[in-house]
Amino acid sequence: MANSPRTTNHPLLAFLQKHFSRGCYPIQKFFAAAEYWLLDCWWALRGHRKPSPEEVALVAGKVTFMFKSFERQKQAIALVKSIRRFFPGTRIVIADDSKEPLQIDGDDVTIIHMPFNSGLSKGLNLALAEIKTPFLFRMDDDELLTRRTNLAKELQFFELHPEVDLVGIPCIDACKPSSVKKNLKVYSRFPMRDAPLPLKIAHGAWIDSFHVVFGKVPNIFIAKTESVRQVGWDDNIRMIDHHDFFYRAAGVIVSVISRRSVVFHNHNYFSKVYNSYRSDWKGDAIYLRQFRYKR
Repeated sequence: MANSPRTTNHPLLAFLQKHFSRGCYPIQKFFAAAEYWLLDCWWALRGHRKPSPEEVALVAGKVTFMFKSFERQKQAIALVKSIRRFFPGTRIVIADDSKEPLQIDGDDVTIIHMPFNSGLSKGLNLALAEIKTPFLFRMDDDELLTRRTNLAKELQFFELHPEVDLVGIPCIDACKPSSVKKNLKVYSRFPMRDAPLPLKIAHGAWIDSFHVVFGKVPNIFIAKTESVRQVGWDDNIRMIDHHDFFYRAAGVIVSVISRRSVVFHNHNYFSKVYNSYRSDWKGDAIYLRQFRYKR
């Protein structure tokens, strides 16, 4: 059975979310911004530079950023700013089904306005239809690029390893100290042995010293556009898109996780409105039991 969206099992966080959401969010926002700034400074001191003009041109010519946005306008705007900071001129496609339509100016941005609460999968499919570059970078609206989002190097990896279709990018969660290595261990649990087709390359196989094959990788990824089109997203699924995508992708495309690239996950734990819709996944679970995971 597919995994449900992550919900907190920490009793203190659950208590704060229930009773003190409005007061806690400014505190979380402050610490998340400070953490992001400190990480940027730390990586700069360790020699991680921003992309060179040549790397920016390479990414702008081959990659389109795409993400689905819902009721997180400020975070979506912050993501676009971070894309423009690191890869100016690169095209961005956003599918938005917020009650208050997302507004972002600029020739580099295309916003697809959808009916309220249309669902994640429908938005991703609509965004995918707008991609004209050979690669796409799929993100969520509460993430930020970093000095270690090495997209130019990942494009070079694709050239050297044409057998790979998709590279998952791990994240550092704001206000939840944890190493990238520890976060990646989660994905060792998904060899996709119950998928309709066996993986093309064995789960856990190393492609090079930075990339390892996993049946399921983070839903932040750079991938060949046509390979993603072979899989797509199921419009009947509003929320639980992640596991289902890689379940159907098994045996169709090859996915790996990169150990040299990182994004920053700036999730708002204290938005009651957003979290109420995010937790509304039971219909998806019933659909998946009936039509997908019968074995």
